[in-house]
Amino acid sequence: MIVSALFVLLSSCGTKKSEYKKHPSGLKYHFLEMNPEGETPQVGDILVLSLAIRNKEGKVIDANDFYRIQLARPIYKGDFNTGLSMIQVGDSISFLLDAADYYEKSRKGELPSSFERGDPVYINLRLKSLLSVEELEKERMQIYHTGEAQEEILLKDYLERTNVQEAPLSSGVYRIIQKMGKGLPARKGRRLTVHYTGTTIDGHIFDSSLQRNMPLTFTLGRNQVIPGWEVGLAGLKPGAKVRLIIPSKMAYGEKGFKSIILPYSTLVFDIEILKVE
Repeated sequence: MIVSALFVLLSSCGTKKSEYKKHPSGLKYHFLEMNPEGETPQVGDILVLSLAIRNKEGKVIDANDFYRIQLARPIYKGDFNTGLSMIQVGDSISFLLDAADYYEKSRKGELPSSFERGDPVYINLRLKSLLSVEELEKERMQIYHTGEAQEEILLKDYLERTNVQEAPLSSGVYRIIQKMGKGLPARKGRRLTVHYTGTTIDGHIFDSSLQRNMPLTFTLGRNQVIPGWEVGLAGLKPGAKVRLIIPSKMAYGEKGFKSIILPYSTLVFDIEILKVE
Protein backbone atom coordinates (compact mmCIF):
# COMPACT_ATOMS: atom_id res chain seq x y z
CA MET A 1 0.00 0.00 0.00
CA ILE A 2 2.91 2.34 0.72
CA VAL A 3 4.42 1.75 -2.71
CA SER A 4 1.09 2.20 -4.48
CA ALA A 5 0.46 5.46 -2.60
CA LEU A 6 3.80 6.85 -3.71
CA PHE A 7 3.19 5.62 -7.26
CA VAL A 8 -0.04 7.62 -7.37
CA LEU A 9 1.78 10.74 -6.19
CA LEU A 10 4.57 10.27 -8.72
CA SER A 11 2.04 9.71 -11.48
CA SER A 12 -0.13 12.73 -10.60
CA CYS A 13 1.90 15.29 -12.50
CA GLY A 14 -0.76 16.41 -14.97
CA THR A 15 -2.41 18.98 -12.74
CA LYS A 16 -2.66 22.32 -14.52
CA LYS A 17 -2.02 25.60 -12.73
CA SER A 18 -5.62 26.61 -13.46
CA GLU A 19 -6.87 23.63 -11.41
CA TYR A 20 -5.27 24.89 -8.19
CA LYS A 21 -7.54 26.67 -5.75
CA LYS A 22 -6.41 29.52 -3.54
CA HIS A 23 -6.66 29.25 0.23
CA PRO A 24 -7.45 32.50 2.18
CA SER A 25 -3.79 32.47 3.26
CA GLY A 26 -2.71 32.60 -0.39
CA LEU A 27 -1.61 28.95 -0.54
CA LYS A 28 -2.43 27.21 -3.84
CA TYR A 29 -3.68 23.63 -3.55
CA HIS A 30 -5.48 20.89 -5.48
CA PHE A 31 -7.02 17.83 -3.81
CA LEU A 32 -6.27 14.56 -5.62
CA GLU A 33 -8.31 12.44 -3.18
CA MET A 34 -10.35 13.33 -0.11
CA ASN A 35 -11.32 11.29 2.95
CA PRO A 36 -13.97 13.25 4.89
CA GLU A 37 -13.88 10.75 7.75
CA GLY A 38 -10.13 11.00 8.33
CA GLU A 39 -8.60 12.49 11.46
CA THR A 40 -7.40 16.10 11.21
CA PRO A 41 -3.85 16.79 12.48
CA GLN A 42 -3.22 19.23 15.30
CA VAL A 43 -0.13 21.30 16.07
CA GLY A 44 2.42 18.93 17.65
CA ASP A 45 1.19 15.81 15.86
CA ILE A 46 3.69 13.82 13.78
CA LEU A 47 2.39 13.33 10.24
CA VAL A 48 3.35 10.21 8.25
CA LEU A 49 3.44 11.13 4.56
CA SER A 50 4.12 9.75 1.13
CA LEU A 51 5.78 12.72 -0.54
CA ALA A 52 6.90 13.65 -4.06
CA ILE A 53 8.52 17.00 -4.93
CA ARG A 54 8.85 18.33 -8.49
CA ASN A 55 10.28 21.40 -10.19
CA LYS A 56 8.53 23.40 -12.91
CA GLU A 57 9.74 20.98 -15.61
CA GLY A 58 8.05 18.11 -13.78
CA LYS A 59 11.32 16.46 -12.74
CA VAL A 60 11.13 14.59 -9.44
CA ILE A 61 13.57 16.27 -7.05
CA ASP A 62 12.77 14.12 -4.04
CA ALA A 63 10.35 11.34 -3.14
CA ASN A 64 9.87 9.55 0.13
CA ASP A 65 7.57 6.77 1.35
CA PHE A 66 8.49 7.35 4.98
CA TYR A 67 8.50 11.12 5.41
CA ARG A 68 7.78 12.25 8.96
CA ILE A 69 7.13 15.84 9.97
CA GLN A 70 5.82 17.43 13.15
CA LEU A 71 3.07 19.92 12.44
CA ALA A 72 4.01 23.38 13.66
CA ARG A 73 2.28 26.73 13.56
CA PRO A 74 2.68 28.66 10.28
CA ILE A 75 6.06 30.30 9.80
CA TYR A 76 4.72 32.69 7.19
CA LYS A 77 1.35 33.26 5.53
CA GLY A 78 0.42 30.42 3.20
CA ASP A 79 3.36 28.16 4.12
CA PHE A 80 3.70 24.35 4.09
CA ASN A 81 2.39 24.05 7.66
CA THR A 82 -0.75 25.90 6.56
CA GLY A 83 -1.28 23.24 3.91
CA LEU A 84 -0.71 20.35 6.30
CA SER A 85 -3.31 21.74 8.69
CA MET A 86 -5.91 21.61 5.87
CA ILE A 87 -5.80 17.87 5.26
CA GLN A 88 -7.10 14.72 6.94
CA VAL A 89 -5.75 11.18 7.18
CA GLY A 90 -6.33 9.51 3.80
CA ASP A 91 -6.25 12.74 1.80
CA SER A 92 -3.95 13.20 -1.19
CA ILE A 93 -3.17 16.76 -2.23
CA SER A 94 -0.87 18.85 -4.39
CA PHE A 95 0.56 22.17 -3.21
CA LEU A 96 2.02 24.88 -5.44
CA LEU A 97 4.53 26.96 -3.46
CA ASP A 98 7.35 29.38 -4.09
CA ALA A 99 10.47 27.19 -4.12
CA ALA A 100 12.70 29.66 -2.28
CA ASP A 101 10.12 30.19 0.47
CA TYR A 102 9.62 26.44 0.92
CA TYR A 103 13.28 25.46 1.10
CA GLU A 104 14.68 28.50 2.89
CA LYS A 105 11.86 29.34 5.29
CA SER A 106 10.01 26.06 5.89
CA ARG A 107 12.94 23.63 5.63
CA LYS A 108 15.59 26.07 6.93
CA GLY A 109 17.99 25.10 4.13
CA GLU A 110 19.24 26.40 0.80
CA LEU A 111 17.47 26.51 -2.55
CA PRO A 112 18.54 23.37 -4.48
CA SER A 113 20.33 23.77 -7.80
CA SER A 114 17.25 22.34 -9.57
CA PHE A 115 15.43 25.63 -8.86
CA GLU A 116 16.02 29.29 -9.59
CA ARG A 117 14.74 32.08 -7.39
CA GLY A 118 11.13 32.77 -8.31
CA ASP A 119 10.46 29.19 -9.48
CA PRO A 120 7.48 27.21 -8.20
CA VAL A 121 7.76 23.87 -6.40
CA TYR A 122 5.04 21.24 -6.70
CA ILE A 123 4.57 19.04 -3.63
CA ASN A 124 2.26 16.04 -3.92
CA LEU A 125 1.58 14.17 -0.70
CA ARG A 126 -0.70 11.66 0.97
CA LEU A 127 -1.34 11.80 4.72
CA LYS A 128 -1.19 8.17 5.80
CA SER A 129 -1.41 8.42 9.57
CA LEU A 130 -0.66 10.44 12.70
CA LEU A 131 1.82 9.39 15.38
CA SER A 132 2.83 10.40 18.87
CA VAL A 133 6.54 10.93 19.58
CA GLU A 134 6.63 7.59 21.42
CA GLU A 135 4.95 5.76 18.53
CA LEU A 136 7.38 7.34 16.07
CA GLU A 137 10.43 6.09 17.94
CA LYS A 138 8.96 2.59 18.23
CA GLU A 139 8.15 2.52 14.53
CA ARG A 140 11.57 3.74 13.51
CA MET A 141 13.22 1.03 15.58
CA GLN A 142 11.02 -1.65 14.02
CA ILE A 143 11.32 -0.51 10.40
CA TYR A 144 14.79 0.92 9.94
CA HIS A 145 17.21 -0.60 12.38
CA THR A 146 17.09 -4.37 12.29
CA GLY A 147 20.47 -4.92 10.59
CA GLU A 148 22.67 -4.30 7.56
CA ALA A 149 20.43 -6.32 5.23
CA GLN A 150 17.44 -4.11 6.02
CA GLU A 151 19.60 -1.00 5.68
CA GLU A 152 20.71 -2.08 2.20
CA ILE A 153 17.10 -2.60 1.09
CA LEU A 154 16.09 0.85 2.30
CA LEU A 155 19.17 2.46 0.73
CA LYS A 156 18.45 0.84 -2.63
CA ASP A 157 14.86 2.08 -2.47
CA TYR A 158 16.04 5.60 -1.57
CA LEU A 159 18.52 5.69 -4.48
CA GLU A 160 15.84 4.63 -6.93
CA ARG A 161 13.24 7.08 -5.66
CA THR A 162 15.63 10.03 -5.70
CA ASN A 163 17.06 9.02 -9.11
CA VAL A 164 20.69 8.85 -7.98
CA GLN A 165 22.82 8.03 -11.03
CA GLU A 166 26.29 8.36 -9.50
CA ALA A 167 28.20 5.22 -8.58
CA PRO A 168 29.41 4.99 -4.98
CA LEU A 169 33.01 5.62 -4.00
CA SER A 170 35.05 2.55 -3.02
CA SER A 171 34.06 3.23 0.60
CA GLY A 172 30.35 2.88 -0.27
CA VAL A 173 29.70 6.61 0.16
CA TYR A 174 27.68 8.29 -2.61
CA ARG A 175 29.00 11.75 -3.49
CA ILE A 176 26.71 13.94 -5.59
CA ILE A 177 28.42 17.21 -6.45
CA GLN A 178 25.81 19.91 -6.97
CA LYS A 179 28.21 22.83 -7.46
CA MET A 180 31.94 22.91 -8.15
CA GLY A 181 34.19 25.13 -6.06
CA LYS A 182 37.53 26.73 -6.78
CA GLY A 183 40.69 27.41 -4.86
CA LEU A 184 42.58 25.28 -2.34
CA PRO A 185 41.32 21.65 -2.34
CA ALA A 186 40.49 19.82 0.87
CA ARG A 187 43.31 17.50 1.94
CA LYS A 188 44.39 15.74 5.14
CA GLY A 189 45.69 18.27 7.62
CA ARG A 190 43.75 21.20 6.15
CA ARG A 191 41.05 23.02 8.12
CA LEU A 192 37.59 23.12 6.58
CA THR A 193 34.70 25.37 7.48
CA VAL A 194 31.34 24.10 6.28
CA HIS A 195 27.60 24.53 6.55
CA TYR A 196 25.59 21.31 6.58
CA THR A 197 22.21 19.70 7.14
CA GLY A 198 22.01 16.03 8.11
CA THR A 199 18.95 13.81 7.66
CA THR A 200 18.12 10.13 7.83
CA ILE A 201 16.79 8.60 4.61
CA ASP A 202 13.25 8.90 5.97
CA GLY A 203 13.67 12.69 5.84
CA HIS A 204 14.19 13.35 9.56
CA ILE A 205 16.57 16.29 10.16
CA PHE A 206 18.80 15.42 13.11
CA ASP A 207 21.37 18.23 12.86
CA SER A 208 21.88 21.43 10.90
CA SER A 209 24.50 24.16 11.22
CA LEU A 210 22.21 26.36 9.12
CA GLN A 211 19.46 26.20 11.72
CA ARG A 212 21.98 27.25 14.37
CA ASN A 213 23.59 29.77 12.00
CA MET A 214 26.93 28.40 13.18
CA PRO A 215 29.32 26.83 10.60
CA LEU A 216 31.44 23.85 11.63
CA THR A 217 35.27 24.02 11.47
CA PHE A 218 37.41 20.87 11.67
CA THR A 219 40.68 19.43 10.39
CA LEU A 220 40.43 16.73 7.75
CA GLY A 221 42.22 13.48 8.61
CA ARG A 222 42.14 13.95 12.39
CA ASN A 223 39.05 11.79 13.07
CA GLN A 224 37.08 14.86 14.10
CA VAL A 225 34.20 13.91 11.79
CA ILE A 226 32.68 10.60 10.68
CA PRO A 227 34.61 8.54 8.07
CA GLY A 228 31.98 9.30 5.42
CA TRP A 229 32.87 12.98 5.63
CA GLU A 230 36.60 12.24 5.51
CA VAL A 231 36.33 10.46 2.14
CA GLY A 232 33.38 12.44 0.76
CA LEU A 233 34.86 15.91 1.24
CA ALA A 234 38.42 15.11 0.13
CA GLY A 235 39.40 17.14 -2.94
CA LEU A 236 36.49 19.56 -2.79
CA LYS A 237 37.19 23.29 -2.97
CA PRO A 238 35.65 26.39 -1.37
CA GLY A 239 32.21 27.12 -2.80
CA ALA A 240 31.48 23.48 -3.57
CA LYS A 241 28.08 22.04 -2.63
CA VAL A 242 27.71 18.30 -2.26
CA ARG A 243 25.25 15.69 -1.08
CA LEU A 244 26.79 12.73 0.73
CA ILE A 245 24.76 9.54 1.19
CA ILE A 246 26.64 7.66 3.90
CA PRO A 247 25.92 4.04 4.89
CA SER A 248 26.08 3.32 8.62
CA LYS A 249 29.44 1.52 8.30
CA MET A 250 30.94 4.92 7.39
CA ALA A 251 28.91 6.78 10.03
CA TYR A 252 27.71 5.45 13.41
CA GLY A 253 27.40 1.74 12.58
CA GLU A 254 25.54 -0.83 14.61
CA LYS A 255 25.63 1.22 17.82
CA GLY A 256 24.25 4.52 16.55
CA PHE A 257 24.86 7.73 18.47
CA LYS A 258 23.06 8.29 21.78
CA SER A 259 19.34 8.66 21.05
CA ILE A 260 19.96 10.87 18.02
CA ILE A 261 21.19 8.34 15.45
CA LEU A 262 19.73 4.85 15.72
CA PRO A 263 21.70 1.70 14.75
CA TYR A 264 22.22 0.91 11.04
CA SER A 265 21.19 4.41 9.94
CA THR A 266 22.11 5.57 6.45
CA LEU A 267 22.64 9.33 6.66
CA VAL A 268 22.25 12.06 4.04
CA PHE A 269 24.25 15.28 4.35
CA ASP A 270 23.93 18.42 2.22
CA ILE A 271 27.22 20.28 2.70
CA GLU A 272 28.63 23.58 1.45
CA ILE A 273 32.42 24.16 1.70
CA LEU A 274 32.84 27.71 2.95
CA LYS A 275 36.60 27.74 3.53
CA VAL A 276 39.72 25.54 3.17
CA GLU A 277 42.88 26.58 5.02
